Amino acid sequence: MLLLALETTGEIASVAVWDAKRQEPYSQWQGHAYQDLTRRLPELTQGTLTQAQIALSDIDLLAVSLGPGSFTGVRVGVAFAKGLAMALDKPLVGVRTMDALTLTATAPDGSLIVTLYPSRPTKPTEVYAALFGVRDGEPHRDGEEFAGEFGALVARLMGRAEKIIVFCGILPMGAAALLNPLQRQKTAALPLSPQHPTASLVARWAWQRWQRCPQPDDPVKLLPLYVLPSSAEQRTGIRIG
Repeated sequence: MLLLALETTGEIASVAVWDAKRQEPYSQWQGHAYQDLTRRLPELTQGTLTQAQIALSDIDLLAVSLGPGSFTGVRVGVAFAKGLAMALDKPLVGVRTMDALTLTATAPDGSLIVTLYPSRPTKPTEVYAALFGVRDGEPHRDGEEFAGEFGALVARLMGRAEKIIVFCGILPMGAAALLNPLQRQKTAALPLSPQHPTASLVARWAWQRWQRCPQPDDPVKLLPLYVLPSSAEQRTGIRIG
């Protein structure tokens, strides 16, 4: 089974053609997209398919990262994936970015996985985060994604019962000093380097879901996950959706 996956929620975007049988990508593009993502995404997708020597019609399943992340990036990626799914009549799976990031973590039962992702350039210590308890070797969501100051998150984690906390994703500026109290109280495992969400992670998570329940998302009803309001919503004070 072949998957075409898109990850456009942050500064680094990626597209992957992923082979479910081999559990690895045929080809993957990854790079900085910035403000030209709308123009470049179709070209980058076709280039990734060409590199894999696979036609768009050969793709069996589409997968797209839903956010949270950059308001524009999330919107562009989801809209493009929905358009492909409807035009090609292919099944589509939406993947929460924080769910995909858990695939980078190795954690024992009874521990807590904390996924982290920068929220916005104007607030360098603010993060998107989600919590996952580990049971039977699998991460299970403990609440919805949220955005907040990293220091407040650390204080929240100190009140948790879990003794082992595994962080994955991207730690914010000044994280080491803020983590000192937590590390005196619990075992905290930190990523050795920043772990960006990638299209391959999105593909893996979509395939795992498809194996459990081979039901696609309705492309008409599938919505981006923003968490924070857009710049326009902040200026007007009106929240859409």
